[in-house]
Amino acid sequence: MALQRPDQPAGPLARRFGAVALVVALVVGMQLGSIPWRFRRQIWQLQGFLLGALAGYVVGRLKDTPDNRS
Repeated sequence: MALQRPDQPAGPLARRFGAVALVVALVVGMQLGSIPWRFRRQIWQLQGFLLGALAGYVVGRLKDTPDNRS
């Protein structure tokens, strides 16, 4: 399987995946908006966890350069 170059446009599968991800995000956002305020603290904790996990993943990928590998 050949890797796609960054200057090439996305294929139809990538476009469909992006559109589905956007619709899912909108639906989940609307559902979360209807949750009572007593659950907001748990939602904020989940958002903090996900943001921290994403930041850790990105930092790990950036630090994993070819000259750092064993």
